[in-house]
Formats: sequence, C-alpha cells, structure tokens
Amino acid sequence: MMAMRIKGPARWLAPLVFGVLLAGCVSPPIHVDNLSASLAGRESVSVSKLYGGDFELLAIEKAGNGSTIYLYLEGDGRPWVSGGSHVSDDPSPRRPYLLPIMLDSPGPALYLGRPCYFGLGPKRHCHPTLWTFSRYSDRVIMAMVEAAEQWLATYHEESMVTLVGHSGGGVLALLMAERLPQVNRVIAMATPVSLSTWAQQHDYFPLFDSLDPMTLQNWRSDVERHFLFGSDDRVVPPGRFAPLARTIPGSKVEIVRGQGHRCCTLHPRVD
Repeated sequence: MMAMRIKGPARWLAPLVFGVLLAGCVSPPIHVDNLSASLAGRESVSVSKLYGGDFELLAIEKAGNGSTIYLYLEGDGRPWVSGGSHVSDDPSPRRPYLLPIMLDSPGPALYLGRPCYFGLGPKRHCHPTLWTFSRYSDRVIMAMVEAAEQWLATYHEESMVTLVGHSGGGVLALLMAERLPQVNRVIAMATPVSLSTWAQQHDYFPLFDSLDPMTLQNWRSDVERHFLFGSDDRVVPPGRFAPLARTIPGSKVEIVRGQGHRCCTLHPRVD
C-alpha cells in the first residue's frame, strides 16, 4: 500500500522563478550550471554527471540510509516550440516537476537526466531526433540504463529500487525497468503507456524511432507497476490510457480526482 504526500515546490526553485519574473521574460531552460548554483549548500544533495553510451547525463543525488532507492525520471521537457511546428534547440525543462519531489523525499534518491538535456552533451552527438522521434529509442534507454547501473553499483544488492517517472519519464521508467534487474517497482504518473494511442489522440506524427511499451512482450513478472492518472488530464486522458495500463502485467491503476497532467502532487512511500 502506498501513502503519498508532498507539500509543494521545493524552496530552491523560488529565487530562480522570481528573477525570471522581474526580467519579464519566458522561463529559461534549467541547466546543470544554474542547478549547481541553486542547490549549493543544500544538505545531503550533490550535483554531478553520469555517463551512458556517448552521453553525459545530469545526476542529482540525495544521500540517505533507506532500504528503498528511488530513481526519478522527468517528463519530456520542451522538445518542440511554436505550438509544435518547430523542433526546439534545447529540450531541457523550464519547470521540472519531479525535481522538487525528489528533493523533498527521503534518500537515497537520484534524479537522472536524459541525453542532451540540462545543457550537457557532447553536442556532436545531440541531434534533434534524440528528443523528438527517438526520445524513447534503444539508444536513449541504453544510455540511461548504463548511467543508472553505475550509480546503483555503489549500493548493496539487496536494496529495493523504485523508478518514478512523470509523463514521458514514466515511459522511460517502464522501458528501463525491463533492463535493470535491481528494479522491483515502477511508479508512472500521467504516462502515455501507448505511444501510438497518444499520437492519434493529439494528431501527432508517430514517434517512429521509439520503443512503445504496449508492444513489449514477456514483461518481467517480479516488478510492481503503479499507474497514477489525473482525472482532469487532457494530455494523457485516463479514459483512454487507464484501460491500456491495466493490461500490463503487475499493474495497479489509480485515477486521482482533481488532478491534471501535472499529476500527481504526491510522494510515493511504502508502508
């Protein structure tokens, strides 16, 4: 059984947002440099890089002694601009949703970035397809799995590992859990479990170079998969995606009343 709660955005975000409002401009993308400055001096939190495949990945670690390790995977950020008519030159999120949740959680925990997000590279490997049509490709998944394995290797093998993903981060969590034997649970919030259904829903061009969870065969039988959908979510409407989530082995589905796509303002804990 899960009891979940969070009290609101972490304090580190307020100075950054306030400065942007004073400047009267659109929120800038969050990069490793401004994250390092914002989190400097915060107890038990460190900002670094992990490496996977050809890429550097943002790693924000929160130390702790819990028996459950949490890995947090953010949503897609801003892969498109101008209403989806142009590819963004920087997909990094402007308002990270899971980072405040991770910072307010008990450790040990890791907030893991994606290839080419948060101002990392190297740039020669950062083609826009990586955050558009290939955002859930085998190349992206393997890079993140490799980085996660490096970090998890520092913990005891008997530790339980939970992947927490929001929106597209939930897609990554489902796919990564199949390749990380340490993972025993996935919590997917507002997650489009079928990429083809999501593309049809919004009349988007299919993500032709991405792995679709609904096409996976032989799901691991030793992984719990918790799905949380906001009742008012128009991006990933529960009426279309909750029934699909229920077909995935080991699934437990909850629809949270009064929540939209930024579902769910909750922190997962195990009783």
